[in-house]
Amino acid sequence: MNITTNRFIFLDFDGVLFDTVREVYAIAMLASGHITRASDVDYTSKHFELFAKLRYLVGPAWNYYYLIRCIDNKKGGSMAGLKSEYKKFLDQSSRGDYTSFEESFFQARKQLRKLDSVYWMSLIFPYSFVKNIRGLIDEFRNQFFIITTRDRDSVLDLLRFHDLNILDSNIFTRKEHEIHGSKANLIQNLINKLQIDESIFVDDLEGHLGACESIEKLSTIQAKWGYVAPQIKEDNSLLLFKKLKMFIHGQKILL
Repeated sequence: MNITTNRFIFLDFDGVLFDTVREVYAIAMLASGHITRASDVDYTSKHFELFAKLRYLVGPAWNYYYLIRCIDNKKGGSMAGLKSEYKKFLDQSSRGDYTSFEESFFQARKQLRKLDSVYWMSLIFPYSFVKNIRGLIDEFRNQFFIITTRDRDSVLDLLRFHDLNILDSNIFTRKEHEIHGSKANLIQNLINKLQIDESIFVDDLEGHLGACESIEKLSTIQAKWGYVAPQIKEDNSLLLFKKLKMFIHGQKILL
């Protein structure tokens, strides 16, 4: 274990390390009752096309309940209309409406992993960023954290399968997110608890990054290869990796 500075890196999971849009679509379709088997998903459908395009608007898993409803109700609508309808759904959301879906979502994922782990794994693709960052994680294992709303078991399975050796104690998932209420609160708590001098949070979703702007001793960088608006999408993974490498080695970088 190599610790040369009091610098730490917080990484999101979906949209930063892994492209999971096919997996979450299958799980959401199972949880909403659209299909009874994950293998029944039609990834050539207009329904999936819209889901993939609007994925960047989703935060926690319960958001998929409203995204699926939105696409079901306005299959022929414009993208602007769909986004507006989705935002309206979220603004009017009630935990009583989506709790059953949320429970079914995580149960469906658990069942798929248990019954057909090979198929489940085939729906998830590591970004090129994973290949770049793997060695750095091995070298500075203690200084990397995962901050995600995904369930812990699926995170651990994917990290192990792809040889990403992040300490189990540095992995914060759905349960911790629910306790703290947001990624921002969770990261703030870790910075205070560990007395961190400097840190970087990498996420693809603007909402998560924006909520962290006022946190002292934390800088944010957007993973633009992930789930982002079409107009800002680009593969900045190599540039970002180079910045993280310089940062963790104690060098000064421009963010």
